[in-house]
Amino acid sequence: MSEPQTASNGPFVGKELSTHSFGVDDALVDDYYDGLDLPRSAGGPLPSTLGSEPDGNFFSEIAFPNHTGHLWMRQGWSISAPLVLGTQYSVGGSIREIYPKRNRNVVLYEVTLTDPNGKVVLTTAHHQSFLSDQTYSGSVELRDPSTKPGARIFEVPEGEAFGGLERTISLEMCGQYFHGNASYHTDKAASEELGFRDVVVGGRMTMAYAAHILEERFGDAWFAGGRFDLKFTNPTWAGDTVVARGVVTGPDEEEPDRLGGFVWLAKPDDTVVLIARASVPA
Repeated sequence: MSEPQTASNGPFVGKELSTHSFGVDDALVDDYYDGLDLPRSAGGPLPSTLGSEPDGNFFSEIAFPNHTGHLWMRQGWSISAPLVLGTQYSVGGSIREIYPKRNRNVVLYEVTLTDPNGKVVLTTAHHQSFLSDQTYSGSVELRDPSTKPGARIFEVPEGEAFGGLERTISLEMCGQYFHGNASYHTDKAASEELGFRDVVVGGRMTMAYAAHILEERFGDAWFAGGRFDLKFTNPTWAGDTVVARGVVTGPDEEEPDRLGGFVWLAKPDDTVVLIARASVPA
């Protein structure tokens, strides 16, 4: 584990993040659906990954000073109840671990969303990676997807197939999803400043497609107690096409009272963008 920073605004293990509120309103929901090019459901639960918004807002509190080449690496989610339109949630969190991964240091921080009655409705575990060389300022060298184990064609687990959602993620969709804010997820110049060759589609967007097919397949069980452990295996660039697919794998080996699933997103050239193991109460 890397040594914790002593600066009050830098990341260190045990750091308590600020507490703030997160409101779920129509503008947020509209940007979600329009940015992902998904039809807005009528009368059903709100998308579960709307809750990724406050998670991302902690970046300034968990980041190392040099942001060149920083990337999402992994997300763990545990859902206890669906989000409700018009509700103000309390959000808090803390840094749980800082660990090395190849040429990067990864900050693992946990975030909780609590409703006005004090019930925790969502817990996330976010692994955000930063270059270990904090003086580096050039173009970021990313590994060839064909050399990465998580990006190779893998054996799909046996079970009932679901999903098949396909979308081409345009720059305009990125701008809509992130509310028109300029960043390396919406603006090429901002992305190049961080060493990337093009606009990096936000991990929140590709994660949302994975969650969308889980919501469709598992319905109320997902919103009442869904979990996933999701790993990002390759960047998605503005203009890329991705397809979200899944398989119901049956009773979970470690928790037989839960039903397991496996989902992944891939590009047309078979480059895998993310993989996730998921489960719901059986």
